[in-house]
Amino acid sequence: MAAEDEASTSQSPTMRRLEFFFALFLTCGTASLAIFMPSLIASGGIESSQDFVTLSPIFFPRLAFGLLSLLCLSYAVIAARRLQAASSPSDTDEADRYTRAGLTMVVAVTYAFLVPWLGFIFSTMLMTAVVAMYLGLTNPLALLPGVIVIPIAIRFIFERLLLIALPRSEIEFIARMEDSLMKFFTGIFLGG
Repeated sequence: MAAEDEASTSQSPTMRRLEFFFALFLTCGTASLAIFMPSLIASGGIESSQDFVTLSPIFFPRLAFGLLSLLCLSYAVIAARRLQAASSPSDTDEADRYTRAGLTMVVAVTYAFLVPWLGFIFSTMLMTAVVAMYLGLTNPLALLPGVIVIPIAIRFIFERLLLIALPRSEIEFIARMEDSLMKFFTGIFLGG
């Protein structure tokens, strides 16, 4: 319980607002599912009615979503209380944090687009070098293993040992170079 209180005090005001709006979204979503459950069940093809002996197929889902909406409402009340008690840190610290998170997302999306075009090894080398430079790692002796050796080792382990194919480059020159590199390491380590 103490760890939860410490974690809640370290949240920024923006995260507290997001938590509150997320709790409201969950409350509204579960309440609407509880309210509109008869039409959802009927649209699924089950059209039996409720009598004194049998319960309709609507009863238990409606009960579950009703209880879940009450739990979400209590979470929203707790989040609202935390939001009111929030102490605001400096705006520049919070803006810097979101800028770093945004740049990290840009690097991840760019990497996802580069993998089919450049192949796994070169796109991973490029992404790792950008992230390492972004984090301030400039020592070449520390940079080379992470940027060059690890992507090659990952591809070798996945393709040659686990038999899981990783993306090959669409550029034929790079693809042939990657294939010959994998054949070379296969000959060294697996004797094939």
